[in-house]
Amino acid sequence: MMRLISILLVIAGLAAAGLGGAALMERYFPKDAAPAITAAPQDIPLAEAPAPAPPPPVQDETPPAASPAEPEASIESAPVTDDVFNFQPMVEEGPADSAPMARAMRAEPSAGEEAAAPAPPEAVDIDDPNVTAAVSESFIDTLKTVPVAHETPASAEYKRAFDVTFAIDATGGDSAVDALPGRGVIEEGTARVSDRVEVRLSGAAFTIVPTSPPVQSLSPLTENTWRWSVTALSAGDHDLTFEIFAVDANEVVPLRTYRDTVTVKVSGLNRAIAFADQANPLFVLLGGLGSILAGVIGVARFVLKK
Repeated sequence: MMRLISILLVIAGLAAAGLGGAALMERYFPKDAAPAITAAPQDIPLAEAPAPAPPPPVQDETPPAASPAEPEASIESAPVTDDVFNFQPMVEEGPADSAPMARAMRAEPSAGEEAAAPAPPEAVDIDDPNVTAAVSESFIDTLKTVPVAHETPASAEYKRAFDVTFAIDATGGDSAVDALPGRGVIEEGTARVSDRVEVRLSGAAFTIVPTSPPVQSLSPLTENTWRWSVTALSAGDHDLTFEIFAVDANEVVPLRTYRDTVTVKVSGLNRAIAFADQANPLFVLLGGLGSILAGVIGVARFVLKK
């Protein structure tokens, strides 16, 4: 009996060590890291490309103003005479009078510069009712009220996929329930929709895979249905959110939102799988190695007793 227990411990330890090692390899050495490494050298030539040459400086064509220091230098170098003393006030006043004229010439642009300068943009009043009201009224006029229904399971199993369905009846009927499978919790309502509709399903605790086109044109002959394959990622109560959007030529406008709560249960083998998924892979690996060591010790003691 002890030999059988030891062998079972060795097998369980090997399985746990294998699962822990695989989880560690997937966490610290993911498969998606290889494309990132190979793609890195392609970015090196872009980083080493020479920067474009700066544009040549624009020369100022405005003639420089006469420096007031030049007349003073000429006065100091010339011999001092009576004529110089008589005309010295006129020389000192000359640069002072020309400086305002030079500043005025720089401040006043020429006729060519005024023609080349772009005109300032005209102010647009975004609150103008003639603009916003026309767009909103034309969009609202295209909407029509139709019955909608959606179905989600009352409870779900951990790591087991289930189906979620949303239906819109634009044929003129009173209900869209006929398009649902009828195996879960069904909720009905109405929504104002456009001719082209997109329905999205989201949930943080689920993996969601669409199995029907996300954007559909409403059919006057039969109900439009949207289907998803959903897998729960954690136990407990979690929300699934349906969002309806009107698809126009240039934009997508939200119309209505629904929210359902799904209870995710864990039982049987799924409980062990959930524990392994949520536990640290290093602890799983150490536990597997400990089980292997315990099994080997049990077999050795049984053999030594004989």
